[in-house]
Amino acid sequence: MDWGRGEAFWTAVLAAGVLLLATLTLWPLLFPAVRAPQVLRQDPGPLTVTQATGEAAPEYPRTASVEPLISGRLNLNTATREQLEALPEIGPALAGRIEAARPLRSLADLDAVKGIGPATLEQLEPLVKFE
Repeated sequence: MDWGRGEAFWTAVLAAGVLLLATLTLWPLLFPAVRAPQVLRQDPGPLTVTQATGEAAPEYPRTASVEPLISGRLNLNTATREQLEALPEIGPALAGRIEAARPLRSLADLDAVKGIGPATLEQLEPLVKFE
């Protein structure tokens, strides 16, 4: 049996199929799709303290098994790091700087802490106390 030209044709078809399959398989690895980051916006819920209305800091009820992290005004000189981080705009690094700046006697002392600007100070004013 003489395969001759027919064998070369089918070998070329098989090679083309392998190349096509390899291209389809490796394309996503060689040229990944550019994906834009997704920004998810969530409703932050009701604000606990508003400057416009001058509402006081909320008092949360305590039970035998549940003690709220923050209830009323937070004393910055005795607050734990977790309580400081529960305040708006305060992260772990800033909580550490507030702890290092103790004792704090006024908002001016708090304003001197690196990372606390006028906007943060305005948010914290009704939530904190210095005793």
